[in-house]
Amino acid sequence: MTPGAPPAIGTSTILRGRHHGPKWAGYSRTIHYEISGAGRIDYQYCNNTTEGTHGDPHHVVKILTIDLGSH
Repeated sequence: MTPGAPPAIGTSTILRGRHHGPKWAGYSRTIHYEISGAGRIDYQYCNNTTEGTHGDPHHVVKILTIDLGSH
C-alpha cells in the first residue's frame, strides 16, 4: 500500500550500488523487502507515471525478483 515507506510487517532496505539504481525514468532505487522469513521481493516504484494505454498519471510498483528460498 505504501511502497516508499517501511512495511508494517517484515523489513525493507534500499539497495546500494550502481546496478540497483532506477531502471526506468522516475522510478525509485531497488527496494529489498523481507517477507517475514518466507522470502524476499525486490521492486521499484513510481508515484506518478503515465505508462499504459490511457496515459493517465498513476502509481506503479514493478516487481524485479521474488525469491522464496531460504537465506
